[in-house]
Amino acid sequence: MNTNINKRIHINPQSKGSLGKSFEAEFRTAWLDYHNIAWNGSDLDDRHHSFADRHPDQVQSYKLGSDDESKSTMLGLFRNVSRSDAPVHVIDCRAQADGLIVQALDSLQLLESLAAQGIRFTFFLFPSEDTESMNNLLDLFYFAGDRVDYVIVHNPAKVRTNLFKKSNIEAELKRFGVREITLPTVTSITLLAIKRAEARAGRKLSFAEAATPGTPHLELMLAGEMQWAMQQMFRQYDTVADLLVPSEQMPEVEPQTEPAAKPARSKQPMLNLGE
Repeated sequence: MNTNINKRIHINPQSKGSLGKSFEAEFRTAWLDYHNIAWNGSDLDDRHHSFADRHPDQVQSYKLGSDDESKSTMLGLFRNVSRSDAPVHVIDCRAQADGLIVQALDSLQLLESLAAQGIRFTFFLFPSEDTESMNNLLDLFYFAGDRVDYVIVHNPAKVRTNLFKKSNIEAELKRFGVREITLPTVTSITLLAIKRAEARAGRKLSFAEAATPGTPHLELMLAGEMQWAMQQMFRQYDTVADLLVPSEQMPEVEPQTEPAAKPARSKQPMLNLGE
C-alpha cells in the first residue's frame, strides 16, 4: 500500500440496492465526527438525496445522466475532492450506477491521477445472497485490483445466506488485505421512529443527531438502541481506521476488548456526541 496517502475517498459503487449502503455510511460519518476528523461528501443517489439531506453543510448532490454527462459529473466531483482540504471524502452511490462510475474512473484515469496526488480510494463492498450482485462485486474488484483498498460490509438484516464466506471472491480479496465489518441489526421500531422524527422536524436527521441525549427526536429506549448500534460500529471502524483516514489523522483509540452482548437499554452507556 502507498504510505504517502494524504486523503481518502470512500465509495460504495455496487449496482444492487437495499444492501444497507446508505445505512452504513451514516455510522461511518458519525465515527468521523466523533473523532473530529474533517470530512465532506458527495451524494450520487439522484433519486433520494438522503445523504445530502442529512448532511447539507458537508455533502453536495450530483446527478448522473448519460455516459458523457456522468463522465463530466465525475470529473467535476473529483476535481473538487482534489482541491478540498478535508482529509476524507465520502461518496454515497445510488443503485445501478456502478457501470457509469467505473466507466468514468477508467476513461478519465482517475485512480491513477488521484493516486499521484496522494489520494487513495477505499471501496465498501456488500456481499449478498444474489449471484448477479456477487458477480458485480467481483467485477468491481477485477477492475480496481490493488489500486484501491477494500472494506467488506456484512449486513445480517439483509443477507441470510452468506455466499461470500469461503468463496473464491473472499480468497482473492484477502490476498489484497481486505478487512471486514458487520452491521448491527436495528429494530424496525427504532428505524420507523427515526422516520417519524424526520417528518416532525421537516428534514432528514443524521443517526448521531437522532440519538443525541436530551433531544426530542427519539424516546430514551430507542435512542439507547441507536447509541448501542453506533458503539458496535465505532469499535469496528477503529480496527480498520488505517483504511478510512490518512495516517496523520489516525484517531487514538482504547485497546479493543471482546464486545459484550447487547445490554439492557436502561444500563446502556451513552456516547458523548455533543450538542
